[in-house]
Amino acid sequence: MQILKIMEAKKIFGFLVATIALAILLVAPVDAFAQILQLEVNGIETENVTGIMPIGVFAGETIPVRIVFKALEPVDDVKVFARIRTSGGFSDITERFDVLENSTYSKLLNVKLPFDIKPNERFDLIVEIESQGRSGVDRVIELEVQRASYEVEILSVESNTEVKAGETLILDVVLKNRGRHEAEDTFVIVSIPELGISKRVFFGDLSPEDQSDPDKEDSKERRIFLRIPSDTPVGVYNVEIEAFNTDASTLETKRVVVTAAGEDSRILSSVTSKSFAVNEEQTYSITIVNAGNNIKVYELVIDAPSGLTVEADESIVAVPAGSSRTVKLRVMASEEGNYDFSVNVHSDSELIKREGFTANVKGRAVVVGNAAVLLTVVLAIIFVVLLIVLIVLLTRKSEKTEETGESYY
Repeated sequence: MQILKIMEAKKIFGFLVATIALAILLVAPVDAFAQILQLEVNGIETENVTGIMPIGVFAGETIPVRIVFKALEPVDDVKVFARIRTSGGFSDITERFDVLENSTYSKLLNVKLPFDIKPNERFDLIVEIESQGRSGVDRVIELEVQRASYEVEILSVESNTEVKAGETLILDVVLKNRGRHEAEDTFVIVSIPELGISKRVFFGDLSPEDQSDPDKEDSKERRIFLRIPSDTPVGVYNVEIEAFNTDASTLETKRVVVTAAGEDSRILSSVTSKSFAVNEEQTYSITIVNAGNNIKVYELVIDAPSGLTVEADESIVAVPAGSSRTVKLRVMASEEGNYDFSVNVHSDSELIKREGFTANVKGRAVVVGNAAVLLTVVLAIIFVVLLIVLIVLLTRKSEKTEETGESYY
């Protein structure tokens, strides 16, 4: 019996304590100049209601906080603010304003919630009404901040902002799982829709948190190579990076400048026009300068009209970075006339430059080689004729000597 009385007394005492605590919460301090009448957090009424805390909210979202209060006396320079008790300082605050006695005021604040959290964490939302040099009133609301069930974030994308046509755009992509559950079979597609090119890479599974047993990570990095076509026009293009799996997806866009393939190559010719005769060989030259950082291979394609023969010393030329090569062109015409011919210089199947030349052909050249042959033949004939004459003369002299001897006897 005595035990029952003690237990009943404890219940009564507990009820009185709870009632007093609630009264303390509902009634403003003696020296406070304001009394909170209504406090609504993310659409949930918290004032005068018990057993509803903590309030469930989601990471990264912005929640509305509505404060309705009554001024107990006139006060100048009042401000209302709400903040999350973290080192990040997520908060919102009103401008300073004056309040009049017995007047009721309503203020709406918007508080950004932390985004980089564990799958779920508890934070305190502090709401205060204060003035300089005067005590106001405050409330502390407990928030249960949780991640969305499935969310993948593109944490970073590192790449060059400029690439040449025909070269490869390199992107380092980092993904992070921001959801409460594992992100299974996650892919990334990098594409340039305007060029119709894309590359797909498998990132695998991402855990909600880093784990040592079993070994799992909540983020992964991959390097992605996207080849830019060599015939891509110069311009600025959007590069889309999309991360996705069966439960979530996200998209990020970067811009890249595509420049011409031959900007690091220069084609030079000191003399592009010459005059010479038919069958006379003339030499032109073309210099290739590689101002880039890598060795380049150039192909020379000659375009010449009929009647004009043009031959290059080399049709394929390898030029190291920061150096140059000169190629000679041997030109000969079979007929008189004015000839225009060109040399097309290619690299990586891209036309770097079309260099034009002119040949003015007039008259006929003396073929020194043929004249020498003719002279040799003539001299040989003369030599043979003289030899025959000499033989004939010697033969006649011998016959005369013999005749003279016979008549002597």
